Amino acid sequence: MTVVHETAYNFPVPAAARLASLIGMRSDLVQVIAYCEVMIKRYASAELKQTPFDIVGFTTPIDISDWEGLSTAACISYARCFPPGIRGSLDPDLLSTADTELQTLHEFVLDLRNKHIAHSVNSFEENVVTVHIGEHFQSSQEIETVTAYHTRVAGLSIGQPAQLTRLAQWWVARTDEEMTVQRAKLLQIARGTPLSELKAQGRPGPTPAHSQGDVGKRRRYP
Repeated sequence: MTVVHETAYNFPVPAAARLASLIGMRSDLVQVIAYCEVMIKRYASAELKQTPFDIVGFTTPIDISDWEGLSTAACISYARCFPPGIRGSLDPDLLSTADTELQTLHEFVLDLRNKHIAHSVNSFEENVVTVHIGEHFQSSQEIETVTAYHTRVAGLSIGQPAQLTRLAQWWVARTDEEMTVQRAKLLQIARGTPLSELKAQGRPGPTPAHSQGDVGKRRRYP
């Protein structure tokens, strides 16, 4: 049997930008699913019930820091697929063909990320200052206590990881469909380009080491 060896070469044509963006977004969506699966396994699985009277998420224990951290990671990874940047984005209008639950959850996750996780905007966070007044006080001069307290919604609700998994899977399917189309287009471009010109682009190098100073710099390609 003849073994055919093929070598990968860089293909940085403008038309390749969309496929490069799609593989990045697909990776984010797969990560969303992974985060949600961990949340379900640890805290939202029916297998966690020890008695028929247990209610998952209420009578079963939850590590709030863990839950909030995983919720945050899932929402950020999902939201990365939509705002424009160096990488392209998914078209939210495609959700018009999805069911209402997915459409509603999409808007919720983006708002949770943009107006609660990334920026303190909505009422999911409250920072309250109180002054303590005794019933026996005759004058405000008797006040000795001013306090401040903070409350916030700690991530997704107990049933939302399963819903977010379904939403991310829906987008993975759409992404795979578009990637198939993009690969076909690029194949035609590659076949119309001389081999010498393709090879001149060079082979992919090792992933460069990143320093702390690189975090604010824009990369060249999607």
